[in-house]
Amino acid sequence: MTGRAGSNGSGPRDTTPPGTCPPAPPDTDPPAAETTGGAGVLRRVVRIVNPSGLHPRVADRFSRTARQFSCTVTVWNGEVRADGKSLWDLIGLMAMPDSEVVLEVDGPDASKAVDPLADVLASPGGEDYTI
Repeated sequence: MTGRAGSNGSGPRDTTPPGTCPPAPPDTDPPAAETTGGAGVLRRVVRIVNPSGLHPRVADRFSRTARQFSCTVTVWNGEVRADGKSLWDLIGLMAMPDSEVVLEVDGPDASKAVDPLADVLASPGGEDYTI
């Protein structure tokens, strides 16, 4: 039986098309006042303190929490971007312990969403499913 799924080589997701450049990551040092409400995109830098990093259970809890809000939720790990409402996108971030990610929320209820979402990312355990 032969299959191509086990390849360790680079794939289409690992490269950018010729003539294009990857999107620039958001400002990783937003002012503290930026997360206090108002219109526009809210950003917060969050340190991952869980000893297992952003593992599947934490990512699941985060995506479930994010889906409770109508705003768009994006998490950046360096230049890698993930839809905060997608479990698989979050797992693909490969955020390790002690790494800093940027949480970005935009929409009508962004000011309500930023604190609970940041709390999930910064939680040392992340195993509690009382959302």
